[in-house]
Amino acid sequence: MRYLDRIVRHYQRIPSPNDDLFMPQNSAYRFSGIFYCLFGLLLFAIQDTIVKHLSAEYPVLQLLALRTYVVLIALTVLIVVMPGVSGFSTRQPGKLLIRGVAAFCAFTTYYLALTKMPLADAATIYMTAPLFVTALSVPFLGEKVGWHRWGAVITGFMAAVFMINPGSEVFSMVAILPLFSALAYAIIPIINRNVGMSEHALIIAFYAMIAYAAGATLAAIAVHLTPAPVTSDNLLNAGLLDNLRQHWVRPDLPDSLLIALSGGVFIVGLLCLTQAYRTLPVSVVAPFEYSYILWGTLLGFIVFSELPGMRTAIGAVVIVVSGCYISWRARTKT
Repeated sequence: MRYLDRIVRHYQRIPSPNDDLFMPQNSAYRFSGIFYCLFGLLLFAIQDTIVKHLSAEYPVLQLLALRTYVVLIALTVLIVVMPGVSGFSTRQPGKLLIRGVAAFCAFTTYYLALTKMPLADAATIYMTAPLFVTALSVPFLGEKVGWHRWGAVITGFMAAVFMINPGSEVFSMVAILPLFSALAYAIIPIINRNVGMSEHALIIAFYAMIAYAAGATLAAIAVHLTPAPVTSDNLLNAGLLDNLRQHWVRPDLPDSLLIALSGGVFIVGLLCLTQAYRTLPVSVVAPFEYSYILWGTLLGFIVFSELPGMRTAIGAVVIVVSGCYISWRARTKT
């Protein structure tokens, strides 16, 4: 138990910007924080690959609900056995539940998009989330964003529109979903800033999963109370609404293990990313989050034989450069 206590104390430690770990000569600490970020995002990409693979046989809501149940069980065990976590109480249940609703909207729409989109395309559009965070920080957090960063935000969104290619014959409403997912996900760090460090990371994750599990369960009940979907020629209905309205299917043992694995991978990835931001300043870690595009592209090619098109490649470069520039400008202003 003393060994576990040391892990918790290390995990809970919030370094100050004046600590030695932020000094350039402390490269080992910097490397560990960057590694946590890269590895965490690789795990998220693996989880997304599992969900995309299974969504060919199972409804997205079922996959995410079952994954959430696995995560809830694991989080409950961690909260009970870990010292330093004062039970399941929270000072701000409302904000944490809103955060969970935002996560439900973000993940559901993103995984719906994955049923019809290449992983690299969806990942690239989804990584406009930091641009949304910058834009939303003005009205919700009262932060000041200069014209340099506004220019980068607009440029990044223009790249996303270039990728989605509205008005063309190949345009699909499915491509809007990762953009909506990015907007919903951007609400999460906004709420995190409001919550501050008054809540333990495990409690924040627990209440988010409670809201997600409730949303997925209610949606499942609604699905079973409605007639089974019929085939439609409309792309939006046939590609998306039919998946949402599919009745749950009993998974076999291999698929059950994959669903459980996706839950375990999600927890480890979440803890890795949280530790990365606890180890290094946000401005240092944030640019490495764009490695998710690389992992998504690699896994999409290896597992699904998907290759990004020219529009995706150009859009990815512009979005990454815009996001990194925003992070750099924010760092120089502090």
